[in-house]
Amino acid sequence: MVYSYQVIKFQTITFVQGTHWSQSIGEKGILYKSLKDPFSKLIVQSTNNSKKLFHVPKDRTVLIEHGIVHFLGELS
Repeated sequence: MVYSYQVIKFQTITFVQGTHWSQSIGEKGILYKSLKDPFSKLIVQSTNNSKKLFHVPKDRTVLIEHGIVHFLGELS
């Protein structure tokens, strides 16, 4: 089962150079999957111009849909 554990409205999103992602198109939007152990990084700039760096664990998926970032993971 997949769930959304963090949702962030954003203006821009940057996948940090040198990190590893796969990209695919899903029903709801663009899916990025972190491929690197221990994690890949992305920077999210929110609508109030604050930037935050996220470390996304390997095999975790990020869904980007209509200006919202969903960090997805599998229930353990």
